[in-house]
Amino acid sequence: MNLRGFWLFSAAFLFAVPVLSQAASDPVLKVAHTSGTGYPLVTLDGNRVNGGLLRDLGELIALRLGTRAQHVLMPRGRMEKAIEVGEAHIVCYSSPGWSSGAVGNWTRHVLPQIERAVTLAENAPPQKTPDDFIGKRMAVMTGYHFAPIQPLFERGETQRVNDTKVENLFQRVKHGQADALIASEAEIEGYFKQRPKERARYAIGRLPFTVVQTQCLVSPRSPWSVAAINTALAEMEQAGEIERLARRYGMSVR
Repeated sequence: MNLRGFWLFSAAFLFAVPVLSQAASDPVLKVAHTSGTGYPLVTLDGNRVNGGLLRDLGELIALRLGTRAQHVLMPRGRMEKAIEVGEAHIVCYSSPGWSSGAVGNWTRHVLPQIERAVTLAENAPPQKTPDDFIGKRMAVMTGYHFAPIQPLFERGETQRVNDTKVENLFQRVKHGQADALIASEAEIEGYFKQRPKERARYAIGRLPFTVVQTQCLVSPRSPWSVAAINTALAEMEQAGEIERLARRYGMSVR
């Protein structure tokens, strides 16, 4: 290499270093997931998030922001603190009604959490709230509040059959210990994912029992403002990406 070539090479190297350093220091979008969540929302390989609707949603948001997603797995009890202090930048599929004390900024609505009634296939799921639930034994999760039929429970017009696991709700209906169950679409799809042959045994209510519009909670220490993330979500909705994502995992957007 002659002297002129040497200086050109050296100059190119010196100018490239800051560019490389800048690229290395660009922030990634830290997306929080709770270790208690299962399919279709999150799938795990050991302690690593490797799939699911919320993983894919985080990837799409990061792409719109011009960065990449880093998925952070943690217990549900640590989630809000992690968002508050910036250990994670965003958590989705949440609601101010579920996390009233959370510190951060809520985005626009992203996906609904839809609960449906489920019966054995030969029976019609209760559809009209609350009249269709009168006289029924309803298998539900212990501690959950079901506002549309809560007065029926309190007056004894509908019997509440409590359990702590979604799979047990299905078993209670299957064995005649309850007439119907109430669960979210995510819980229903998670059950059938593990037991595909069971799907034909049950009928899922066509009308939603309840609908909660879920949002993302953005950390006050996020490198991206809630306005920037709202813009990304709006673009995704307009492009049909959110609806396609929900359908891929057996969930609805309305």
